[in-house]
Amino acid sequence: MIKNYILIASILLCGLFTKAQILTSDPPFPTANDEITIYYNVASGNAGISAGTIPVYAHTGVVTQADVDNCENNWQYVQGNWGQADPNVVMTPMGGGMHRITITPSEFYNYPEGMEIGRLMFVFRNQNGSLEGKNADGSDIWFDLYTEGFHAAITSPYEDVIIGSSGQTIPMQVASSEPADLTLFVNDVEVAFVEDATELNYNFNETENGAYNVTLVADNGSEIIESTKLISIDPQPNVASAPAGTLDGINYINSSTVRLQIYAPNKDFIYVLGDFNDWQFNADYLMNRTPDGNTYWLEITGLDADQIYGFQYSIDVEDMRVADAYTEMVLDPWNDEWIPETTFPNLPTYPSCSTSQVVSTFKINQNDFTWTDQSFVKPPKERLIIYELLVRDFVHSRSYQALIDTLDYLENLGVSAIQLLPFNEFEGNDSWGYNSSFFFAPDKAYGTPNDLKAFVNECHNRGIAVIQDIALNHAFGQHPFVRMYFNADAGQWGEPTAQNPWFNPTPKHDFNVGYDFNHESPQTRAFCKRVLEHWLEEYHIDGYRFDLSKGFTQNNTLGNIGAWNAYDQSRVNILNDYYNHIQTTAPGSYVILEHLSDNSEETVLANSGMMLWGNLNHEYTEASMGFGSNFNWGSYTQRGWNNPHLVTYAESHDEERMMYKNLNFGNSNGSYDIQEMNTGLDRLELAHAFLIPIPGPKMIWQFGEIGYDYSINYCNNGTINEDCRTQAKPIRWDYADEIERYKVYQVVGALNELKKTESLFSTTNFNLDVAGMGKRIHLNGTTKNAVVVGNFNVTPINMTPGFQHTGTWYDYFSGTSLEVGSTADQYTYQPGEYHLYFDQEMAGPDTSTVNVEEVMNLFGLDFMVYPNPATDIITVGFENQASGKVKIELLNAIGSIVALIEERNMSAGKQTINFDTSAISSGVYMVRIVAEKQQISKPLIISGK
Repeated sequence: MIKNYILIASILLCGLFTKAQILTSDPPFPTANDEITIYYNVASGNAGISAGTIPVYAHTGVVTQADVDNCENNWQYVQGNWGQADPNVVMTPMGGGMHRITITPSEFYNYPEGMEIGRLMFVFRNQNGSLEGKNADGSDIWFDLYTEGFHAAITSPYEDVIIGSSGQTIPMQVASSEPADLTLFVNDVEVAFVEDATELNYNFNETENGAYNVTLVADNGSEIIESTKLISIDPQPNVASAPAGTLDGINYINSSTVRLQIYAPNKDFIYVLGDFNDWQFNADYLMNRTPDGNTYWLEITGLDADQIYGFQYSIDVEDMRVADAYTEMVLDPWNDEWIPETTFPNLPTYPSCSTSQVVSTFKINQNDFTWTDQSFVKPPKERLIIYELLVRDFVHSRSYQALIDTLDYLENLGVSAIQLLPFNEFEGNDSWGYNSSFFFAPDKAYGTPNDLKAFVNECHNRGIAVIQDIALNHAFGQHPFVRMYFNADAGQWGEPTAQNPWFNPTPKHDFNVGYDFNHESPQTRAFCKRVLEHWLEEYHIDGYRFDLSKGFTQNNTLGNIGAWNAYDQSRVNILNDYYNHIQTTAPGSYVILEHLSDNSEETVLANSGMMLWGNLNHEYTEASMGFGSNFNWGSYTQRGWNNPHLVTYAESHDEERMMYKNLNFGNSNGSYDIQEMNTGLDRLELAHAFLIPIPGPKMIWQFGEIGYDYSINYCNNGTINEDCRTQAKPIRWDYADEIERYKVYQVVGALNELKKTESLFSTTNFNLDVAGMGKRIHLNGTTKNAVVVGNFNVTPINMTPGFQHTGTWYDYFSGTSLEVGSTADQYTYQPGEYHLYFDQEMAGPDTSTVNVEEVMNLFGLDFMVYPNPATDIITVGFENQASGKVKIELLNAIGSIVALIEERNMSAGKQTINFDTSAISSGVYMVRIVAEKQQISKPLIISGK
């Protein structure tokens, strides 16, 4: 057995782990001040230079020791002119594809004296640069430099893992920087020893298949160095069934043991690498294989229950390292560093010195969350008011913590469900989320898992459901199931191989993004069901919106839009299977399909219990702009469905914003111009008055209720371009201090409350007359009736509301009453005018006044001036940061003080002050607040004088 040695690393472990030094040198452990001859074999690495190429040039630079310590290969002081016959970097051919170059780094690279160099970087080329020699994966080749002192290593073979065959002789060379006792062990058995030497040679030869740890121990009398390489001889994993109940992924066995399992048919062997074995290949971490040859598993013991461990699977060859598809947190080498500490405190550091690609994690002792939502009851489908939002574009900090702070606003708006765009781990930190990479892990860009649970819990405590938008049509290239069976050379982006158990090599429809799941595969079906169970059980999610559900098909419709939209029984069967599994897991959970297919198929799916998106963006937007459209298709009865399972919407994340179109393309007639701001906002009220009352669930896209007017294609530079579609958009909570925008919020909120509380708004006895410019809706109940009437034209129209009976009717929004003498009575309605009439008196919203402090609280505002524009009395509201003297001034356009609004000591917190502007001339002014810890200002328009 190898003794218990004090270990001193013989080479730096930092750097690109997969790139063991494919270069050799004389001396073997050179310093920056040594004359070094570096040897390169064109057949090594990616073999990018043909054997007969002469001359070969070295394009080379240095990396500082500080960068090496940070696992970064930042080239500096580059030598060599690419594409030129540069004599400074030409190599000497040695025959057999070997080339050499001799340099003294401290002189050759011309870096400043005193700079500590830790590594040399190389890319080799032919003269014109058309051929390049790099690492096997196409990355740059590195070569470590050493400090003065004792070093020893197995220098040949250079790979960390050597794959051999039974009976094959593998020559091994050991080098030491100074005389030492050099000992080689194979699986803890001594096989070679030389005393007081700088070299040791050994021929490894084994006939029995298996994994062998070849370990060097070098002892110079004062220091001991140990290093290990793994030799796999036709590795044949131990064949054994996994213990009963073992699932693919991470199985927690006890406080110190986990069992990992991965489904990987047609793979030969798999090693587990991670923090628990210092990311070193080791025979003890060769996974067992089940008797059917399809599944690999391994128990890992001796773990610390409170430590977060990173790990990966190395499949068949060292360069294939994948994370566990079932992990609940990943470490990302490209994006984690950009996540603020305030969003995800104490995020583990990516092990960049040890590996590459995404790393999966596990922790035995989880951070338990205390749920308090036991009494929550999901709102009925037919009364759902769904608020669709993207965390990134809704709150400035892009975090669940801030999202919780908006719940007063959403609750006051009357929403009964919040639908979050995909929040499982997606590629990058800045996304709509549909580029999914890991389906069990919440994306860290929005916060910790417990932050997400806290958001769901708080929603439930307010009676609000949470719906998860999830993209199970496809996955993107970081997903382990994509990477495990992938042909990178096929097509523009590569494609899954025919052996892939989960993905189609070629998508089955024209609308696919990423890589297309095969939902008829039992492996895909089992994986997706695990995903759906996970969020329902672990995060108390109330249901799903299936993105691109029409893609859940193996019916090949590429190039045939008609077939893509046509009835597909296989697709129906797949979706029903998922729906039934969801109901078994969490009865009553919602399933909403973005299906948008032939009505015959949608009818079957709706009648089975699922809800479906009803996209009426075009119809509502046209009507809002003052053009003709028909809302009939927004009613489930018009589609012949048995149940109100149509989620009708005028805006979604996928559609252009109504207010943007009003302001840019709205119709006009004389002084009535929809492109004018206040008129455009009035039209939003009109549109919502004919959206929400139609029986059945409804959806609102974020900020539509305050007239968000940036295009879906708005670019960060202010231009409009479809390439910017998924870019982050401006977040405008400050819109709330514009009275006409806030009025839209009040109207939409009032309609939402009616939807939630009034049974009449869920009646099955209703009719629509919504094809003309004058539209009306009749809601008929046993004790109460309602009529919605509105003019979508830009000119006045005469219209018959068609009241269900004569008598007194009450206008919900104005609070006035109307005596109806005949149900055939006609009335004149001005452009944009709308009314919601009940035949019983109802307490409607007061949209004529604004409580400034309430608005500031709801919208999270720290400064507000209302009304703006103003004619006489204004209210100034602001958040005072600290107790003390505060001065509030009114300034004119050139900065002169026109009036002192207030000057006195004020306490910390929200303050409101009224001021009479009736004596102030019309014009543009500035309200300025000067306090001990803040100075803020806001423009004010005074008009009507």
